[in-house]
Amino acid sequence: MSEETSPSPPPDRRARLRERTKREAMDIALEQLARTGPSGISVNAIAKAMGMTGPALYRYFAGRDDLLTALIADAYTDLAGALVQAGAEAPEGGGGSHRGERLRRFAHGWRGWAKEHPDRYLLIYGTPVPGYAAPEETTAIADRMMRTAVAACAELGPVQEAKRRALRAWTRLHGLVGLEVAGHFDGMDLDVDALYAEEVEDLIR
Repeated sequence: MSEETSPSPPPDRRARLRERTKREAMDIALEQLARTGPSGISVNAIAKAMGMTGPALYRYFAGRDDLLTALIADAYTDLAGALVQAGAEAPEGGGGSHRGERLRRFAHGWRGWAKEHPDRYLLIYGTPVPGYAAPEETTAIADRMMRTAVAACAELGPVQEAKRRALRAWTRLHGLVGLEVAGHFDGMDLDVDALYAEEVEDLIR
């Protein structure tokens, strides 16, 4: 009598199991990222930590670059969502005491996310990973975040100038946030909260 085999799980269950496995691998990759930076991410080491073989995990990620793309896309999506939410919480109307409130909330939401997720922030805005080229899908997600910045700046003047204003805001805010999360202000007699708040208000003015 032939041995009975277990039936294959239905497609929706297979999809859930696949996503769960990918998420577990990405979480372990984030732990590696925190310890050693992007160059230390190893698909084989992740597979071992999960009790899998390297070839088995390659069914979920084609290689290190594919895993990096998933991490970068996930970080961009998470940050963009946080910034959209921050802007949505701003009061309606940009005049009077509320002038610049969307940009103010955008800026502080940006820094808050970066401080909560420093390794993920440096993954998307830090030193480029040698040999890695981001695909178009990550560029599209980054564009969504820039559109949020443009919308936050649109209330401060002519709409046609909003993009230029958003680019200026992005470069100035990233300059401070990037230095902060990379630890360059550590040990300095510096009130980073006050410095950042002053930079934000200067942008609004």
